[in-house]
Amino acid sequence: MNNDIDNTTAHYQDLATLVRFAPGYQNVYTRLMNYPQDQSCYVVSNVDICAALRQVLQGQVDIDEIELWANLLEMRGDIDHSHVEGVLYALSNPEQMGELTLEKISQLMALLQ
Repeated sequence: MNNDIDNTTAHYQDLATLVRFAPGYQNVYTRLMNYPQDQSCYVVSNVDICAALRQVLQGQVDIDEIELWANLLEMRGDIDHSHVEGVLYALSNPEQMGELTLEKISQLMALLQ
């Protein structure tokens, strides 16, 4: 993990909210357009992915949002997703990896924990 990351900034907090599908994540999308993407300021971990997937399993987030969410994490320059690249690829490419179901999300979480 990058020791230069300041986790007290609004930028970091908004990315953390988005990455984990935390309450209020829908409000973050418009603010993301104002943040620079020239350097990584958030490193996504297995814990983050599990937190997000847990929101789906608990019915807090619609399963249909996963593909868009995974694509967004992959394309943002301010998010380092290298530790979870394979998982995000699987979630963002259902045409290659098969339709996403709650059972598959549970299995994926079991592998990540």
